[in-house]
Amino acid sequence: MRRTTVLPVAAAIAALVLAGCTSGDSSPSDAETGPLTAFFEKIGGSYDQDEATEQQRRAEEIVAACMSEEGFEYSPNVPQTGSQGVMGGDDAPDWESREFAEQYGYGASTSDELFGGATSGEEQVDPNADYVAGMSEGEQTAFYEALYGAAPEVDPDADPEAEAEYEYNWEEAGCQGKAQHEVYEENQLWDDPAMKQLSDEMSAEYENMADDPKLREAQEKWASCLADAGYDFATPDEARQSVYDELSGLYDSVAPPEGATDEELANFDYQPDATKMAELKKKEIALATADWECKDSAGYADALKAANLALEKRMWDKYGAQLQAIADKQTASK
Repeated sequence: MRRTTVLPVAAAIAALVLAGCTSGDSSPSDAETGPLTAFFEKIGGSYDQDEATEQQRRAEEIVAACMSEEGFEYSPNVPQTGSQGVMGGDDAPDWESREFAEQYGYGASTSDELFGGATSGEEQVDPNADYVAGMSEGEQTAFYEALYGAAPEVDPDADPEAEAEYEYNWEEAGCQGKAQHEVYEENQLWDDPAMKQLSDEMSAEYENMADDPKLREAQEKWASCLADAGYDFATPDEARQSVYDELSGLYDSVAPPEGATDEELANFDYQPDATKMAELKKKEIALATADWECKDSAGYADALKAANLALEKRMWDKYGAQLQAIADKQTASK
């Protein structure tokens, strides 16, 4: 699995821009890009399928070379291309459109339909499966430790119900960690300690964006509209999250019988009850559609876009020179 180090403020910018750029009548008429968004797009680029495929190919080559040094054979996985892995494939409606809400809701209980329609029909085959299957149990353990790193040691005296703290370190993640670091992480802007400090400060400022008067007014109109439709939510995020919380509850309620054997555990169906999932899907689509309609009537997308743009301009005035200096230093060191 690809693991990337994401700059919190950059993630916040991406989420806000996507939230503001809806389709349909609620689309903002002002398509101006904020200075922070433009800066991060310039230094980090935007998503490109061909580039992503090339990065995956390079990572697999690094893994193969690394595994060879560890004494194992490793056949690189062929990067997936085309519409495979893309939600809904090429024919899916835009994520923020009314059509998407009416068909997929928020993409929570409908995720199987989204991803199921994204495959090309060609089953992905692990080219190393036969090689690993021919190993002894000890050899297989050594293979996977070389590939992914050793599993974290468990403290036998620790509280089993306490949430385990885990900090990712690519140097302890085997050949996959080495490849991910070299291809996706090494020499990136947010490796700089000064950038990490700025990121924390800037991310905190995004939390205050809800205080924007026009955005607050639009949100209140949205909440009133949604109340008329029979829902009680204060924010769009709260409405969306309610569906994911209910979905999580359905999965949490599914558990194998106490004392189940290894065979029973291996064959246990962890999928929630089909009837309950169908009910949630119906509820999700109804809520998402009402959510879209109320955002549209309240002008929420335009207000969000304007508030984000104003905030980016203020933050660029405050942090822009520091950000550019860090980027210039990073470029000079390459």
